[in-house]
Amino acid sequence: MKNSNMIPESRLIKSELTLRELSLPQDVLLAKKSLIRWVALSLGMILPNESRTLILDIIDVIFEYHVRGEEPTTKDIIARLEQKTKSKQNPKAIYYHLQRLKDSEVISRKKGRYFLGDGNDKSLSGIFKKLYMKKADSAFSNIEAALEKLESGYR
Repeated sequence: MKNSNMIPESRLIKSELTLRELSLPQDVLLAKKSLIRWVALSLGMILPNESRTLILDIIDVIFEYHVRGEEPTTKDIIARLEQKTKSKQNPKAIYYHLQRLKDSEVISRKKGRYFLGDGNDKSLSGIFKKLYMKKADSAFSNIEAALEKLESGYR
């Protein structure tokens, strides 16, 4: 049964871009876990009230591999997570989060190996700036066309 209150254009959504402007206090800069949470929250990768930490652990592991210049497999990611957390991991939950990161284009996968972005940038800031600017530019090209049409309709 369809929700009659749903905005019909919502079916046109291709992706969502969440970018939060957060202050960056000194205490956040002191611990890697705090920085991972801060970055994930800033980039909309987690919600403000997120209680699950697996996605943060996965991001941490992917960043670690990236900085070392390595492209891990799913098995590599699971093994590193188990090593870091000292606990058995649920592969289905890891696959789920990896797929979400892949769907949002944060990571890509070729020949069974994961890498950040499109694999061309080496700096974390360059990867995310390029990804988010590309998405913003794409969204704004359509928004501009719609606003111009609206503007001409008001004349």
